[in-house]
Amino acid sequence: MSGNGDPGQTLAPAALPAGDWLAPVDGHRVWWCEGGDPAGLPVLIVHGGPGGASRLEPTRWFDGLPLRWIAIDQRGCGRSEPPGRTDGNDLGALLDDMERLRRHLGLRRWAVAGGSWGARVALAYAARWPEVLHGLLLRSPFLGTAAETRRYIAPWLPWLGAEGRAWLGEPAATAVAALYQAEPGLLHIGAMQADERIARAWSAFDDAQSAPGGVAASGARCDPTALPAATPQLMASWRIHAHYAAASWGMAAAGAAGVPALNSGVPVSVVWGAADATCDPAVARALAAALPGALSNEVPEAGHRMSDPRLAPALRAAAREWALRCRGIG
Repeated sequence: MSGNGDPGQTLAPAALPAGDWLAPVDGHRVWWCEGGDPAGLPVLIVHGGPGGASRLEPTRWFDGLPLRWIAIDQRGCGRSEPPGRTDGNDLGALLDDMERLRRHLGLRRWAVAGGSWGARVALAYAARWPEVLHGLLLRSPFLGTAAETRRYIAPWLPWLGAEGRAWLGEPAATAVAALYQAEPGLLHIGAMQADERIARAWSAFDDAQSAPGGVAASGARCDPTALPAATPQLMASWRIHAHYAAASWGMAAAGAAGVPALNSGVPVSVVWGAADATCDPAVARALAAALPGALSNEVPEAGHRMSDPRLAPALRAAAREWALRCRGIG
């Protein structure tokens, strides 16, 4: 759950800036960075996951526009410290960090752009602080419902196949499926979070689901000899991801998924791929219809990845149009 742009007015960065950290809270030091036009309209970019990190691609959507983009790594994620920490880490805390950052920067209002899990976080933030929202951009949204989670994990056991299940072990294979269905697993959550084999297999499965149509369309199967290495970054990402999956994606911490009551005239845009196997296109359609005045763009045959050759140009075009509407200069 976890594009190239046209030339801007200044040279685009090759990587995210060094950034800085907010003052520690609850044992977490949250990282953030910014770029673009320092005098431009501020736009907060919320990464996906849970367990993801801020990436360069969304910042490039705004190249050359009078926008000041701001990115934040969620607790335990990316450059935030300590990596993989789950204590004091829930959806409500993520929202508090975003609001702390806005106040730290002295901003009265800002626009918020979130993708996948980041759309869930952005919507929860908009529901809590609608008065500070200047616009809302949602990419391939995930709301955290049980139906969405079951849809995502349904191909897990077929993807593992006999070879993958033998390599991973039947108790672990079954426990992962149970975790995503909010059922008691055969392994304790702490043991699952520390299991390098589970983390490696989950990472490969998640990547396969991100392709158009996911595992069902590609017929992909687990190859134990080709799985990613269990790097510290991968293990931290899996630890955070499993933590939020076990907590039903923060439903209890920050309220059930829903449509925020936005101020009249707030520009909203929703963009998603019609062949997204990670986040349900039906959810995106319903969300776009429920958000007053939202512009929607369902991209035929596109999957979940931001780099999808069909989705990437549509994302850039929609983001730029949305940003100009937020600025009132479109």
